[in-house]
Amino acid sequence: MSAPNPGRQSPEPENQTEGQSGTVASNPNEQGGAPTDSSAKEASNEQKSKLPSNPEHILAASAEEKTSKK
Repeated sequence: MSAPNPGRQSPEPENQTEGQSGTVASNPNEQGGAPTDSSAKEASNEQKSKLPSNPEHILAASAEEKTSKK
């Protein structure tokens, strides 16, 4: 099978760079994205605990005001 545009084919596997071969992307969970120290986890949990469990919609008060019988 040939590429539609010349020069667009991937090099042979033995000639590919690490970025082309996908060795980094093959282990997405081992790329070290999340902090591992406990202070970062505690800060995250603290922020989550401050969030309301069922936040009110932005326009809920406006809709209630418009539809209420005064």
